[in-house]
Amino acid sequence: MPYKNILTIISVNNDNFESYFRKIFSDVRASGSKKTIINVFTDLQYYELVTLIREALLDNIDIGYELYLWKKDQVDYFFKNLEKQEYDGLLIYCDEENKNYISKIVESLPNSIKRNLIKDSCKRIS
Repeated sequence: MPYKNILTIISVNNDNFESYFRKIFSDVRASGSKKTIINVFTDLQYYELVTLIREALLDNIDIGYELYLWKKDQVDYFFKNLEKQEYDGLLIYCDEENKNYISKIVESLPNSIKRNLIKDSCKRIS
């Protein structure tokens, strides 16, 4: 069954954004979906992030996405924004430096979202 609305949560170092965005689009495609709502926790400005992920976006133009950037102290705003839509899939990405931060966010997600987990790449980090 293809997913209609996949929630993606990501926090990685600036050097890793392009490769992680390629993974996101690959996992969205593998799930049978054509759309994801990507929530990025970073201190970058929007234009800076888009510059880093430009090639990944262009190479995956068939995948629709909404891109939200949150400062690391804006978790409350992120949770308020979650209430505006329903999600039937969840993808989680982080690197070693951001694992604890993302884990705290995931723990606070409503069970209705957590039970739709497709992939948690943070759990694979030891």
